[in-house]
Amino acid sequence: MRNYKILFFLPLLFLLSCKDKEAAGILSQEDMQAILVDVHIVDGTLFEVPGFPDSLYKYSVGKYQRVFEQHHTDSVQFKKSFIYYSNRPNELFKIYGKVVPAIKFKADSAATVKRKADSLENIRQQKINAAIAKRAADSIKSVNDKKLKADSLKKKVKPASAVKPKKNALL
Repeated sequence: MRNYKILFFLPLLFLLSCKDKEAAGILSQEDMQAILVDVHIVDGTLFEVPGFPDSLYKYSVGKYQRVFEQHHTDSVQFKKSFIYYSNRPNELFKIYGKVVPAIKFKADSAATVKRKADSLENIRQQKINAAIAKRAADSIKSVNDKKLKADSLKKKVKPASAVKPKKNALL
């Protein structure tokens, strides 16, 4: 009977001892997905950095650090989690199945915002152009009005040579 108890508890003990010790300190799939979305967006923004040898490092460190701070993690935990999920391709495939649509959604949202901003800028520029055209038209009208006024004054006022002096009765 004692042997049966040992045989019964031995597999249970074996299963408990085989618990995945690597999973300690690993980010959940949802957290990993959110971080990967932001990391890939930062990767995309680095294409705008000039191509000097140390500039990529100089500009990227702060951006990646902000992403990790935003998600309350650090680069060590991220790397450890990425290696963990890389060793489990099915799980990594599931994560990236959610990462890619999230990036596309953000890119589409950014494009929509840019289009709206561009259209608002076009409307603002059209208003400025209309105001400038109105101001120019008003200036031309003002100059023309002054010219007409000057012309009418010339017609009313006779030149000094055209005016004949009246004879003085006293003389």
